[in-house]
Amino acid sequence: MMKRLEKVFLAICAVAAVQAISVADAHATPARSLMQKLDVDKDGLISLKEAVRHTGLLRNFGLIDDNEDGKLSEAEMAKSKLTPGNENLTASE
Repeated sequence: MMKRLEKVFLAICAVAAVQAISVADAHATPARSLMQKLDVDKDGLISLKEAVRHTGLLRNFGLIDDNEDGKLSEAEMAKSKLTPGNENLTASE
């Protein structure tokens, strides 16, 4: 009886963990999603070379790159309406 309860408890915990991960992914911002997808060298920036894999981002790379350092930070992408997925940003966001 105890083993069965342990198995049921572990199964419930596993389901809860999977749901928590799914919810976290659903709330990821477009900037965070692009960073996770494109930042191959994991330096926290997307270089022009990394951006080549995403046509929509590449198209406006220079306009999103506020500090003109040739790399996009998550903050730069998050505040730009030109970042794919940010089309609905308002001036207050």
